[in-house]
Amino acid sequence: MQAKNIALATVLAAVFAGNAFAAQPAAGEGPLFLNEPATVSTLTRAEVTQQAIANLPATDANLLAAKAPVSASKVTRAEV
Repeated sequence: MQAKNIALATVLAAVFAGNAFAAQPAAGEGPLFLNEPATVSTLTRAEVTQQAIANLPATDANLLAAKAPVSASKVTRAEV
């Protein structure tokens, strides 16, 4: 009789624990705490593309292209 009560108590504890966790939001579904509400963009794809071309991100490729070219060395490979 006591083994039956222990098994029943274990099953009930698991059921109640599952219900407690089910009330919480899943990952990524919680509140984001943003002050401003999300809005839908009214820009077209072409306008977004033009803005992206006008404001390129600062990457290594852009920085290297903006620098002045380095003059070639006058020392040959054999001399080095």
